[in-house]
Amino acid sequence: MMRRLRWVFLLAASLSAPLALQAQTAPLKGGTLSIYFENDLFAGTDRYYTNGTKISWTSTDLNTFADTPYASPLLPLLDRLPFINNPAFQKNLAISIGQNIYTPDDTETAAPIPNDRPYAGWLYGEVGVIWKNGEERNTLVLNLGVVGPDSLAEQTQDLVHDLRGFARPQGWKNQLHNEFSGMLIYDHTWRLTLRKSNRVGLNADLLPFVGAKAGNVKVEANAGAELRVGLNLPDDFGTGTIASGTPTSTPVEGDLAVRRAKAFDFGFYFFGRAEGHLVAHDIFLDGNTFGNSISVHRNVAVADLSIGAAVTWKNTSLTYALVHRTQEFASEHGGGQNFGSVTLSVAF
Repeated sequence: MMRRLRWVFLLAASLSAPLALQAQTAPLKGGTLSIYFENDLFAGTDRYYTNGTKISWTSTDLNTFADTPYASPLLPLLDRLPFINNPAFQKNLAISIGQNIYTPDDTETAAPIPNDRPYAGWLYGEVGVIWKNGEERNTLVLNLGVVGPDSLAEQTQDLVHDLRGFARPQGWKNQLHNEFSGMLIYDHTWRLTLRKSNRVGLNADLLPFVGAKAGNVKVEANAGAELRVGLNLPDDFGTGTIASGTPTSTPVEGDLAVRRAKAFDFGFYFFGRAEGHLVAHDIFLDGNTFGNSISVHRNVAVADLSIGAAVTWKNTSLTYALVHRTQEFASEHGGGQNFGSVTLSVAF
């Protein structure tokens, strides 16, 4: 257990060390804290992608990445890149930590199960940079972590099942073995608003996006769009699932912010989101990069279809989505998977 916990401390240290050195002269000030929780229990199942949790902090808006006391020695170098170093862009630093859990359909069998999804856990940390204006947002994220027993997925699931009085899954000894994970994630989102001059009141916006992931965890390209309709839409770029890999950014601030009447602290909206993935590699289906492990025949094309609702109150938003994910591998049962996704964000 102690050997496995070392990954948690090493992961936290690798992400926080450069930040701590810079933070010696300035305290944490403001930002947006987001908590993500996804589980297939919302759909009445307990299989495949069965649980995901993530905590993400995003800084307040910056003129340059060097403006934050938490910029590592490397982040200010991004300000010199022509694509990023645009005075019209506001910038954010984002830090996240999360855990995903995957199990087969048959969790009562202790022996390896051919043609069923492998047991797997993933513990990771992320450092991301965001540059945006009122019409578009770019996100670049470095994801580092561990896949396998040191992710503590088995212990997490056993604890939750014990608390709820459920039987423990019996096949965790067959999970993917330990492997360091690294991945680079890029996302670009546009915001097309029906009423640009005044977002107070009823409004709608369309948020198309494209992105890509590259690393030993996943190699894929994705594209999609989110449509939001409601009262007093927030000045942000929507909220995706954990799989999207993009942290929730702060609203567009400064001269780009929309002036709101104080009488309209409350808002709500309904949304629909469609996202397609072209997958060249997925460690949770293809198995470990090195050595023998259980694997299944992965589908190249996968889609996520979501419907949901959100409520905003001053600096807080709560979002719920029901997500349908099409079949990820050839022998998957049920024609895909459904799960719920909840996001709570607080700006401070």
